[in-house]
Amino acid sequence: MTLVSLPSPIAFPGIVTSMAGSPSLATATTIDAAGEYFSYVFCAKESMTISHVSFRSGTATGSPEVIVSIEGVVAGTGLPDGAATYGGSASASTVVASNTNPIIALGGSATIAKGDIFAVKIAYNAGTSLIIQHCGSLSNPIQGSLPYLVTNTGTPTKAQMGQMALIALGSSSTVFYQVPGTFPISAVSTNSFNNTSSAKRGLKFTPPMDCRIIGLRFFSSNQVGDFNAAIGDDGGTELSSSSTAFEGDRNAANVNGMTTVYFDNAVTGAAGTIYRAWVEPSSATNVNLSTLTLPSADFFSASPAGATAVYATFVTSTWTDSTTQLPLLDVIIDQVDDGTGTGGGGGGQRVISG
Repeated sequence: MTLVSLPSPIAFPGIVTSMAGSPSLATATTIDAAGEYFSYVFCAKESMTISHVSFRSGTATGSPEVIVSIEGVVAGTGLPDGAATYGGSASASTVVASNTNPIIALGGSATIAKGDIFAVKIAYNAGTSLIIQHCGSLSNPIQGSLPYLVTNTGTPTKAQMGQMALIALGSSSTVFYQVPGTFPISAVSTNSFNNTSSAKRGLKFTPPMDCRIIGLRFFSSNQVGDFNAAIGDDGGTELSSSSTAFEGDRNAANVNGMTTVYFDNAVTGAAGTIYRAWVEPSSATNVNLSTLTLPSADFFSASPAGATAVYATFVTSTWTDSTTQLPLLDVIIDQVDDGTGTGGGGGGQRVISG
């Protein structure tokens, strides 16, 4: 293993990058009449065969039905082309219930090549109304001109996404692609806790490459409590005296902010090895570590590092690993393997620059 320094640190798995406030399930648009739709336009980072689409619904009234399709994008307008361009993929009409993440089988799989520009359209078909939700304050970490939104509640209108799309594109009903700008969640939580029962909360993760880890960052809705930040092995044994004591008052972002803490000593991580990074309150004053909840464990395949990065909690003497939650916590990496050794593969995981 030969580690080389990066020009600037990077964050893994890249969950916390671009936080504008406490994450929440918020209204993206309401569709309630014939011809109305809500669409996301993407540039494919990989070739995909999409057979299923999931999205997040808010309040649904009058048994609303939608038709979901994968469409091309018109040159000159940037709008969905209204055709089943990718493999006859218009779905059968589906009734959507309130506050759910329906998984909709398309009428035919959509075959998309890497680099294609395509639209995912959710269109009104029947019923009274349906709210389509996005994740307020959780922004696309690599936002640019793509992906973008097209909303049609009278006139098709393009807009920058700004918020994370709560959709998932699947090769089946249980396996989903990792699509930048998407994060299929069903709930968000603040998770206040203190030093009762030696509580710790954090991230269980497996780095896809050999690397040097120098700290962590996490999102808190009200960070005023004192805490220690540390990294350890899978059993929770701290590595290389990494723990850093942090006084909550020495923190400008004590409401809706991200806190970055650097360890006393860097830790060298090995590809394919399980580690835990955590926040540990050192007083009875609460610390917060926000989490995102997936509709089911199947949706880990759509999250930044798959099931190799999950929320973990510690009470008294035992770690418990979640089967559906991710913490808004990243580790900070300043060196990575130069690729000349025999380190493990990345497995499609994503590392986002800070």
